[in-house]
Amino acid sequence: MFDSWFQPRQAAVMDWLQTLHRHPETGFEEHETAAFVAKTLRSFGIAVETGIGGTGVVGTLVGSKGAGRRIGLRAELDALPMAEESGLSYASEIPDRFHGCGHDGHMVTLLTAAQYLAENRDFTGTVHFIFQPAEELLAGAAAMIADGLLERFPCDEVYALHNLPGMGLGQIGIPESVALSSSDNIDIVIHAKGTHGSAPQTGQDAVLAAAMLITSIQQATTRVIDARETGVISFGAIHGGTARNILPERLDLSGTMRTFDVAVRDRLARVIEDCCRATENIYGVRIKCAVQSMVPPALNNAETNDAVYASAERIVGAQNVMAKAKPIMASEDFSLLQARVPGTYFFVGNTGQYPHHPAFVFDPSIISVGAGVFVDLVNTRGQLVNTAPKI
Repeated sequence: MFDSWFQPRQAAVMDWLQTLHRHPETGFEEHETAAFVAKTLRSFGIAVETGIGGTGVVGTLVGSKGAGRRIGLRAELDALPMAEESGLSYASEIPDRFHGCGHDGHMVTLLTAAQYLAENRDFTGTVHFIFQPAEELLAGAAAMIADGLLERFPCDEVYALHNLPGMGLGQIGIPESVALSSSDNIDIVIHAKGTHGSAPQTGQDAVLAAAMLITSIQQATTRVIDARETGVISFGAIHGGTARNILPERLDLSGTMRTFDVAVRDRLARVIEDCCRATENIYGVRIKCAVQSMVPPALNNAETNDAVYASAERIVGAQNVMAKAKPIMASEDFSLLQARVPGTYFFVGNTGQYPHHPAFVFDPSIISVGAGVFVDLVNTRGQLVNTAPKI
């Protein structure tokens, strides 16, 4: 039924995608994007509230057969601060702004599901269509929660999807438990007594200390966690110095840490601190280190996983559904919703480059796949009033 409904609407759906793709906005600046989403939802006859957690939008729809269970479906509003090299005819018109992760496609997927359900209200249940800001900053979910998201729009279970190149186009992958890693920001400042590069013995070498520190952290990581567990520490930025022959007085390191397990995360945080103290002792520098936890791992719930599997099987067939898909080391603040409400984060196979690549392209053919799963979840889960899943 969904497919026959969707076919004549493909052109309109593609127009939504092109409009959103041409006008990307980054975290907490998604004013035009939020306005587009709100206007579109209202055109379906869906009640809408805006400005939640900054630029967040929530549409609410109650089935004609009764309120039933409360289902939350989430998509992201924000784009990336990067230039596009996709070659698309509808490429970004905003310099250094690009929907390079597919959030435009995710929004359109959820809007498509919303339109179908608004036009076919013969279901039991309450749906909250959650359009979240600032996912790329790992800050939007927390902002919406702090603004009373779950009190104002209570959910019994929540679902979100993400496109994933590397899986077969249109296939659906459902990680069994951990779907995504935690994320921690690492900020290290090395203070030293600067001096002339020709006489390092008269001062302290912050650059050499930084090199040793990074190497020590990477080496220690392989020796303090079980090889069967997962933990990644990467430093993406080093800033310091003004001239090639002056040892700087300050050097800044910025990095990220990703793990699937809280205990591993805590152990690696201690490793970073220990390596900083050891480097101080060896090189005589002073080091300030901060490891800031951004989001926990995204943990899928067993019952909602089963629900997604059943819906996916009906939409794409069992041969195109992976019930134990591998988790990935990317992070998502949807995990903050999952920490409060049982839910599942699942993948839909995409083509081409991986997200955050300048030539990334969201394949429009998978819109109907994700929307179909969302619709089926509402139709099947909304009527289960007394079977709240347990976290």
